[in-house]
Amino acid sequence: MKKKMAIVLMGLLLTCGAIQAQNVPYNETNTLSVSANASKEVTPDTVEVNIEVQTENAKSMQTAMNENNRISQEVLNGLNTIIDKKNGDYVKTSDFRADSLYTYNGSKRSFDKYQVTNMVVVHTQSIDKIPVIIEKAIKLGASGVSNLNFSVSNYEQYREELLTCAIKKAEKQAKVAATASGVSIKNVKDITIINSENGYARTRYAAVNLKADTASAGSAESFSTPSIEPGVIKIQADVKITYSVK
Repeated sequence: MKKKMAIVLMGLLLTCGAIQAQNVPYNETNTLSVSANASKEVTPDTVEVNIEVQTENAKSMQTAMNENNRISQEVLNGLNTIIDKKNGDYVKTSDFRADSLYTYNGSKRSFDKYQVTNMVVVHTQSIDKIPVIIEKAIKLGASGVSNLNFSVSNYEQYREELLTCAIKKAEKQAKVAATASGVSIKNVKDITIINSENGYARTRYAAVNLKADTASAGSAESFSTPSIEPGVIKIQADVKITYSVK
């Protein structure tokens, strides 16, 4: 005589450890549902950083733009001597803005100045060069550095390996649970891959204000090389598998 039952096994772990099990009601008979997780901490091998060049002029937009073009070109030339293009590194413009700024006194608006901003992104697999890149950019006239974005280049490979691990783990635990319950697994009824935010390849760091303040620091030459620690990135795979049992 068939036993009507439903078992849900929930697994939360850092690698391929054990899954905790508990009996809960399920809205369909003769099924067994298992959730499993596999994860791995990986050292990032790629980084992107935003370099900002901002210029201002109270009289002429063209003057502000010419000055921005001059500094931006110097920054780009300097950064291109550091990165390794043969290894896939590059520098590209991500945003460009030319604004007219105003001050307000009640309902009265008064023109203040023109402002031109050029934002470039440095992409490199030489993470150890990031402190040098930041220092070089600031010394050449960059206004600020922000949004260090570390990532893993072969993320999909890690993800597939972890997904395989999670599925095998779920299958093993399902067999254990079925045997303990006096039933046997018939076939797979449904597989759901759960996309978890913690498994995303990229870890974004808050913007760091590294603007060269000549008024307080004396000059951009006084800027010291920053210390950058990429840490690790947690990649994970979560699955939920429903089996029919008999």
